[in-house]
Amino acid sequence: MKRSISGGLTAVATFFLMSPALAQDLPEVTLQAVAGSLGGVPMMIIEGENLDEKYGFDGTFEYLPHEGIFQNFLIGNADVSMDNDLLGVAYAREEGFDITSFYPVGNLYLGIVVPGSSDAETPEDLKGKKVGHFGADSGTTMFIRLIVEEMYGFDVLEDYEMSQVGPAALVSLLKEGEVDAIFDFESFVSEAIVATDGRYLLQAYSDYSEFTGGFSPWITNMVAKEEWLKENPELAYGVRDAYDEAIALLDETNYEILRKPYIREKLGITSDAVLDALIANGAAHDYFTNDWSEEKRSAALDFLEKLAEDGEVLQNVPDGMMVALEDYVGPRS
Repeated sequence: MKRSISGGLTAVATFFLMSPALAQDLPEVTLQAVAGSLGGVPMMIIEGENLDEKYGFDGTFEYLPHEGIFQNFLIGNADVSMDNDLLGVAYAREEGFDITSFYPVGNLYLGIVVPGSSDAETPEDLKGKKVGHFGADSGTTMFIRLIVEEMYGFDVLEDYEMSQVGPAALVSLLKEGEVDAIFDFESFVSEAIVATDGRYLLQAYSDYSEFTGGFSPWITNMVAKEEWLKENPELAYGVRDAYDEAIALLDETNYEILRKPYIREKLGITSDAVLDALIANGAAHDYFTNDWSEEKRSAALDFLEKLAEDGEVLQNVPDGMMVALEDYVGPRS
């Protein structure tokens, strides 16, 4: 018996000694997301739950400031960007960068937020009012602008009195009553809702999906260089599989996984009330998706074409914006 126990302990010790080496032998993939962004949550779960090793790669996970993160990817400092909108992909392809989106990440976890004291019932009720945003050329403002134009028939940039500050500062503007509403994304939406006893006046994903009968564009996508995808098809599938499990965990826990310290800390959420609101909003509005069907991709291209019609922000929708791995790199080996 003593020999059996000793042998078992030796085997266990050998396993744990070898595990790091095994992880180090896996091919490396560098992934990036915006620091503090909800769009980075699936990547946080992949890292925190060791889903990279489970699906055959050794991940390096970089959380970078919003300013300059896309340029960091374009110059080759990351293999996969987990937190890019399709506008950025279009701009880059127009400038000659051979990048493409190969999977969705975030549904539109953004919208128009008003304080609890607001009498507004629809975006039309804000005409002539002060509304905060963080840039007419941002994906958030552009998507809200087109959605409101389609659903209500007016241009927010013309009919609202717009005030521009950073995404975080919008929360203070709304709280201090300096604006009547804000355009913002999570987790700033939940911060604003808690700070003002507020609410979504327009939840971009849920409201637009209902309006269109099921379609809404994604706010964030997985993006990679075409060369990397073609040279590393199994790694691309592995990253996709890890993401699928990450959002399955979000769904299975009804977004309660956001309470895990490694997620809460990376999101920078210190308030229990804000975290509660974020979890409730995520569960109610399905903030993440893996629906990359041909139908959805085609509808997303049509949406981008509408953005390009006035030529103010996007002049052209380049070919090759979105690919399905099965078609682009072939089936799994």
